[in-house]
Amino acid sequence: ELDKFDAMLPDKYYLKFYQGTCHLNGGNPKDALPFFEQALQLDPATQEIATIYSYMGVCHKEMGRYREALAVLRKGASHDSERTDIFNLMGFCHFKLKEHEKAIEKFKQVLKLDPSSAIDYANIASNYRQMGKQQRAILVYRTALDLDGTIQFAQDHLHELLN
Repeated sequence: ELDKFDAMLPDKYYLKFYQGTCHLNGGNPKDALPFFEQALQLDPATQEIATIYSYMGVCHKEMGRYREALAVLRKGASHDSERTDIFNLMGFCHFKLKEHEKAIEKFKQVLKLDPSSAIDYANIASNYRQMGKQQRAILVYRTALDLDGTIQFAQDHLHELLN
């Protein structure tokens, strides 16, 4: 249906964006990426640019292309420095690249914007755990679980560290 709309209303960034989200939601990040790239070239609304870059970051992340994800996410952050989703994705990518200090920095940026984000505390703790800083990891996992006791990986890792 979006292809039909695109034929009737050519060069509308939002149609390309929605086509990209359909492909991404369908599990096809490789097919989604060109639509997001096209959306950026079709003069999107200023407030939508960071969103498009965020989705491009998700595409790269889903394909395991963490450096490429970081590059587009940085562009997104330059358009909107208060996007917790962008900083969370950046933290995830740094974690996957074993750049734990950088990952922690990004997750802390999320917490500056949203101090109640339990998942970002848990992500910080996981980085400390990977760095061998077990006591710090324990403290931060506890903080995460105090905020949201349902984060399973935080429960599992905390239990592992305490036993």
